[in-house]
Amino acid sequence: MKHASIILLTNNMKAHYILIAALCGLTGCREDNGAADAANRREMPPVKVSVMNMEQRTVELKSSWFGHLRGVEQADIRPQVSGTLIRQVYWDGSICDKGELLFEIDPATYQAAVDREAANLATARAVKLQAEASLNRVQKDLDRYDKLIRTGAISVKNLTDAQQNLKEMQAALEQAEAGIKQAEASLENARINLDRTKVRAPFRGLASKATASVGELISASGSPLTTMSSIDPIRVDFSVTGKQVLSRLMDGTVNVKTGRMGDMPDFELILEDGSVFEKKGKVVSVDSEVSRSTGTVNFIGHIPNPDLKLRSGMAVRVRAVTGTEKDALLVPARALLSSMNHRNIMVVAPDGTPRRIDVQPGETVVLDMPDGKGGTAPMLMQIVTGTVKPIPESLKEIGYGKPADAPVIVEGGMMAAQYSKANSLMREHGATEGFGTVVPVPFIYTAPVSTTPSVTAK
Repeated sequence: MKHASIILLTNNMKAHYILIAALCGLTGCREDNGAADAANRREMPPVKVSVMNMEQRTVELKSSWFGHLRGVEQADIRPQVSGTLIRQVYWDGSICDKGELLFEIDPATYQAAVDREAANLATARAVKLQAEASLNRVQKDLDRYDKLIRTGAISVKNLTDAQQNLKEMQAALEQAEAGIKQAEASLENARINLDRTKVRAPFRGLASKATASVGELISASGSPLTTMSSIDPIRVDFSVTGKQVLSRLMDGTVNVKTGRMGDMPDFELILEDGSVFEKKGKVVSVDSEVSRSTGTVNFIGHIPNPDLKLRSGMAVRVRAVTGTEKDALLVPARALLSSMNHRNIMVVAPDGTPRRIDVQPGETVVLDMPDGKGGTAPMLMQIVTGTVKPIPESLKEIGYGKPADAPVIVEGGMMAAQYSKANSLMREHGATEGFGTVVPVPFIYTAPVSTTPSVTAK
């Protein structure tokens, strides 16, 4: 009795029923195999697939982390004196230079205080002059008494009284000098308060929208008038896993004592639209602790921003080289297939049949690949390694001496996988020909183009 096994293969247009082999328990049944093989050749037409040869090269491994931008210098601009706001000088959201006038508070009260303290200083100086004159007069009297006491023209009491007066005048002069210093300090304080009625930018940066209006009474203990943040360079805060930081500590990139970075590569900034900012930044410091809640370490980087395109508060991704992998085997990321919790790629054997190789995906990298127009475009490539055996060994069994000779199926892999499975079943049942084959054509990569829908589109 004969039994037939039927495999259903799905193509883009129709389903093919393929007769795999005739299984029989009687001698002489092998005569039917030729007819079965002929049927296979009719039912399994070659399938067109796009292929790209496997790449083998040393690649840089990159990691990326989410971060946000803020000013290297960032401050709330608060009034230091109370009064009525009489003027806002800057435009909301404008760039202000260090020392530039932002707001002005009514200075009348503070100008009056300056005038009052200036008058007090003048009075103190007059008191000093008077004390000096009195001291000089008493000193002259004492000098004269020194001569008269020798002749007996005056009594000893007159001399001691003159000496006492001299000490009192000296004390009065010292008191007058102290009064001058106090008056000078009071005048300086009044002038400082007067100057504080003009609120100025503490550094060059972006001044945000004002929170107070002209005519409003403000106080030194009140809310900020605005906030400012420096923007060139600008600061980026991001978090790195403790494992990655540990590797940097081990190789000496991070100084354990200072937390400063050594020869860590510059990082790239990826903006919200996916574009890469034209300038590269540097890591300037690393936090001393690993967060217990997230298991990450906070990093701080600075990046030049001469055209002021970056603004505080932006969400970004920080990307940096974290290592290299020598002689890595790479395939297009889209070439990977999944089957029964395994990842694999399809390779076209020299005889045109598709062959499956189980792989372990590694890091994803971006490489500039030919775009079919004489140029290159960035393409996602996957580093792969073998699972049961090394990939080069698997390729040698297929018929390729080196990985760069092996064409990997990039498009059409699902159909090729079905052909590969059917071919395996046919081999298991003794078939030597009639296998499903593929027609490889070069894969031409086209970088995706983002488009913005028209506002009039329905």
